[in-house]
Amino acid sequence: MSIATVETGYVGNLTQDQEEKLLQLWRIFLRSCDPELYRTATGQSGQTTSTTSPKQRRRLFSLSWSEDTSKTNDSPPVPAKLLSELEAMKINAQEIKLIQQVLTKLKPDERRSAFFAMMKQDHPDTFLLRYLRAEKWNVSKGFVKFASALEWWSKQQQVETEVIRKGELHALQQSQSSTSSNDKKDGEGFMAQLRMGKGFFHGSDKSGRPICVVRARTHKPGAQTEKALNSYILWNIEVMRLLLVPPVETMTLIFDLTNFALSNMEYAPVKFIIECFQENYPESLGYMLFYNAPWFFSGIWKVIRGWLDPVVAAKVHFVNSVEDLEQFIDRSQIVKELGGAEDWTYEYVEPQEDENAQLQDTTTRDSIMAQHQQIGEELFEATSMWLSAKDKGNMGDASQQKDRRADIAMRLRENYWKLDPYVRSRTLLDRIGVIQAHGNIEFYPNKGGQGESKEGNEKDVKAVVNQVEYANGAQVASAA
Repeated sequence: MSIATVETGYVGNLTQDQEEKLLQLWRIFLRSCDPELYRTATGQSGQTTSTTSPKQRRRLFSLSWSEDTSKTNDSPPVPAKLLSELEAMKINAQEIKLIQQVLTKLKPDERRSAFFAMMKQDHPDTFLLRYLRAEKWNVSKGFVKFASALEWWSKQQQVETEVIRKGELHALQQSQSSTSSNDKKDGEGFMAQLRMGKGFFHGSDKSGRPICVVRARTHKPGAQTEKALNSYILWNIEVMRLLLVPPVETMTLIFDLTNFALSNMEYAPVKFIIECFQENYPESLGYMLFYNAPWFFSGIWKVIRGWLDPVVAAKVHFVNSVEDLEQFIDRSQIVKELGGAEDWTYEYVEPQEDENAQLQDTTTRDSIMAQHQQIGEELFEATSMWLSAKDKGNMGDASQQKDRRADIAMRLRENYWKLDPYVRSRTLLDRIGVIQAHGNIEFYPNKGGQGESKEGNEKDVKAVVNQVEYANGAQVASAA
């Protein structure tokens, strides 16, 4: 895989205005999580200074990411200082009202916990920048989308507990129940989709994006419960997120419409997929390819296109041959069923009874989670100090805190992968060696290293980021 230079608007290559927008989003988020975290006082000089020392700050998030804090958290939904800062940012009254509304959905402790749980191994800035770019760098709209996604992920869909922790083995056990129940039907539907390979991940495109192929012809409306279908969609999205090798932040999604019939079409899951990618996992799609679409699909596409944000719609391409696919994926990495040379066929490997044993080791989990909590506290503190230094115009301190945050982000990532076996059930990709220990990703595990591991790619990433920062520094120096 060849790695291109990092685009503007991403970690490692932010313009001055984009960095300022990111700072504003962090300011709102920190204040919404803890009114004391970034307390400011404006003196007669008009300068903003930090009045809260690290020792004064309480813990930033609870030990358990899913812990109910309703009995212990009595902070007001909208701190007064946050309102004053929103006004200082010249955010209009209507947008402030939307922020107020979204803040009532989660308590501060819940918001912090959901942030670290949903972020997983992502760089914290990468995670937030997705929502800013999705809202065209409008800070208030970006925050509303971000905060809404945290609530949707943690409360509405309960992705951590119902999808990530339960996973495939739980669905298998449900399907084997001797009693007829809704849970049994959910498990049967989930496992049926896995076994038929309705959607599968294999390989990467020319830019290193993981590839997901959806065999639309295998979908039969009503063949599975709505819960089984939506859980399967969320499961695939969460698996995809684990495959993103920095600086790659998006996937290539191929809808294989070979032998697709009108009887396979169902609009509800399509709308759910769009809701997921546009509202809750924004900026996760690199390309959406419709392969070998039949003539009647044009009418279906007119309906679907109306639901898409123009930015997402621009990522859609219709391809009718392997030559068309080669614009995006090397022929050697296009699977044979799509006309390529990759001699690979999807086969589902059943879960093992003891593969999730580490989920029961709560002692080790809590120990690693406590480490994650401590690193998270350092992140919030360093971000607060970064904001304060920028407010005071102290560029030396600001640069120092940026470097400190980069180190903290890497430690958070490494610590997540230590925690991963204790909070995430194993998947097919764990069993076949695509997802490996310590978060290494091998897209082609049976080809003796044809694919690139995440560890190797991260070295390339560091080189790219260093090149970008060097170039930016050179531009500043020459301008001076």
